[in-house]
Amino acid sequence: MCWRRAPPSARSVLDLDKTMTDGNRTENRGEHQKKQNRRPGTRRLVQLYAALLYNANLKGYIDGRLYSGEIKAVCVPGLNCYSCPGAVASCPLGSLQNALNAAGHTAPWYVLGMLALFGVLLGRTICGWICPLGLIQELLHKIPTPKIRKNWITRKLSGAKYVFLVVFVIAIPLIYGVGKGILLPGFCKYICPAGTLEGAVGLLQHPANSSSFLQLKAVFTSKWVIMLAIGLVCVFCYRSFCRFICPLGAIYSFFNRFALTGVKVNPDRCNGCGQCVTTCRMDVRHVGDRECISCGKCIDACAQGAISMKCGRITLMGPEIGKNADPKPVIQKRKRAGRLAWGIALAALMFAICWFNFIEPASREASPPAAAATEEGKTAPLDPGAAALTVGTEIGNLAPDFSTELLSGKIFRLSDYRGQVVIINFWTYTCAPCIEELPCFEQLKADNPEVEILAVHHQAGANRAEAFLADKGWDHLDFALDSREKGILSLLNASDAMPQTMILNRQGVVTYNAQAPLTREQLEALYHQALANGPEPEIKTAAESAAEQGNEPKPEEMEGPDPVAGQEHTAVPAVTYTAKVVDQNGDPVPDVLVAFCTKVACWNSDGTDEQGIASMTLQPAAYHLQVISAPEGYDWPNDTEIYVGPEAGEGILEITKTEADD
Repeated sequence: MCWRRAPPSARSVLDLDKTMTDGNRTENRGEHQKKQNRRPGTRRLVQLYAALLYNANLKGYIDGRLYSGEIKAVCVPGLNCYSCPGAVASCPLGSLQNALNAAGHTAPWYVLGMLALFGVLLGRTICGWICPLGLIQELLHKIPTPKIRKNWITRKLSGAKYVFLVVFVIAIPLIYGVGKGILLPGFCKYICPAGTLEGAVGLLQHPANSSSFLQLKAVFTSKWVIMLAIGLVCVFCYRSFCRFICPLGAIYSFFNRFALTGVKVNPDRCNGCGQCVTTCRMDVRHVGDRECISCGKCIDACAQGAISMKCGRITLMGPEIGKNADPKPVIQKRKRAGRLAWGIALAALMFAICWFNFIEPASREASPPAAAATEEGKTAPLDPGAAALTVGTEIGNLAPDFSTELLSGKIFRLSDYRGQVVIINFWTYTCAPCIEELPCFEQLKADNPEVEILAVHHQAGANRAEAFLADKGWDHLDFALDSREKGILSLLNASDAMPQTMILNRQGVVTYNAQAPLTREQLEALYHQALANGPEPEIKTAAESAAEQGNEPKPEEMEGPDPVAGQEHTAVPAVTYTAKVVDQNGDPVPDVLVAFCTKVACWNSDGTDEQGIASMTLQPAAYHLQVISAPEGYDWPNDTEIYVGPEAGEGILEITKTEADD
């Protein structure tokens, strides 16, 4: 039998608030309510269950990384941020904004279909039962404080969420995405408290993402203030975000009238007393309207037993007390079915936790990826100083070598660019700051053809990246797609917080690595910093330099392996080399910056001490000494013929004191 909604009460809700009291309820109803208050209700348990199921990637909280498996492309029904470390699926509201942003390229049928499916099956039951943010709001409201009851003002404000839906979820993404080609999910970027709490705080709490603090600017500060304000209001006013702001609730409200699941009223039993409306803390005018979240509180409040929670013809919750209570056999049968459903649900939850944390390929520790292996004979020779460095991604480390196929079909191999500054940018087409900064990389490459820039797209959404890039005109950049098989982000220890940029000097040493969007000026400065840290010296080997000068090199200058001759590098003990700087009178000169150079690289010392001595511990090789700077009053030659090595030795550099002697 198809039940119609309850007829509107003859009296206004305000009158009901004043006249209806708990004395209208029967004594057994009061006792039943007290028993219910002693333990978490079914709805609270379902809310906790949904929050844990949505965020079953518990490992994400431990290692500070996002889950990036294929299931992440699926949307959950409730508001749960994609960027939460535990999230195993996408937020429908964020997916809708991204789909509208890309509406100029592809129609958002998938996301719209998912929202329609959720709406038809559940409607705003999602808000009341399986939305994690709804659970947080209700827990905040339990804090003992004076409460703001619903009134005509709150009913008027309940329409504001449709304004947020139209402006921030639909208009801004469409205007900026289709009209200007800029990715801007308005609600996610400027308002969403779920993104701030679950995404930003969830990631920032882990030390591995400490460099993400560089991204915290005015927008984050405003979102943080908004989140705190919403949380504070929720303490006093029940579900304030859900009632006045949430665009997802606004979308589901359109389906509430004919949703398959929700509270239903039997008009044959309803006498129009309005007790259901009075009991409800949402801004409903009748049971099941667009503001109703089907929480079920009205079921126990109805003295006529006229209200039930149904899914199609199946009764999920019904009146269990009062003169019109369901028969005891029906209640017992419903409880048995509920216990069976809970058993299946808990088994599913345990499987999900095991799957996302231990079984699913995206959750496993990445082994050395195939992308890191270079073909035999293709490995670039290691510089003597670089050979002594730790391989890693921290500043000062030697970046690990890897290779990957570019979208152009070519093969990128990091070691092939030794001798050039290399910039590696990690991005995703759903990241607005990523898209905003990519033109800066394009312009830098156009102005400086000698720099190599590789833009690596995160494996999440990589199948859509090529279509997204089709009309961007970023022809100077090399683009690559990451995947679980390649494991580029894992190899380079890149965070899931985008964008992230790594800059290597000409020796492949990391000079910058941070998760932060860059402006053109910042990028230009970092590029020149990498040039300064790794200049391309046109310095000859000892034999070549001596031959050009018409001199025979000393025997010790010719010994040992030439580190740039192309032969395979063999680890040998490091050696300490010493340079002594004196003036024309033979007196030591302190505070002179001396560089120890090979044909391809220079390593700066800390400067000479009071005895004019500068030392460095390097791999055995022939090093050419070069003065970089000296105190005021001294001149030095641009080039010298002084060498040390390949075994420990001392080279004496003479510079000229130009000041007149007192």
